Amino acid sequence: MVPAAVGWGWPWALIGFGGPWAVPAAVHLPEAVRARNRRVERLAAMDTVRGRVVAVLKDVSVDQDDGYTSTTITPVVAFTTREGTAVTAYCVSRLPDPADAYGRDVTVHHASADPAEFTLDRAAERRSAEREVTFHALVLVGLVATAVAGVALL
Repeated sequence: MVPAAVGWGWPWALIGFGGPWAVPAAVHLPEAVRARNRRVERLAAMDTVRGRVVAVLKDVSVDQDDGYTSTTITPVVAFTTREGTAVTAYCVSRLPDPADAYGRDVTVHHASADPAEFTLDRAAERRSAEREVTFHALVLVGLVATAVAGVALL
């Protein structure tokens, strides 16, 4: 977009795009940082217990229009909290090689207040939260730079 606007001599397009979109991005960035901080705090407060993959569900579906086949593999994890509550839940992410996971022992990190909120990889969850904030910041910088380039070209 920027090369086209510069090439066509439309600096106002850069201002009109970058300026208005930078405002909600700037407003959203602090909330993204607060959400990341809450997420990291929740991860740090999670209890750690041993669990086991008790089933691996395989769902194969075929698209009626083009014949495309898609396969979804969903491991099922069972664990017992420190309070003695037995939990069996779908594990939708953070499990390497899920198709061959049946019977695998896993470390489960769960919220003590709600054991349904769990993860198998706290470090990956933390990195994901950091990437989200980095993405928001880069979008904001790009939008502000677009608007500034438009003002400079006027």
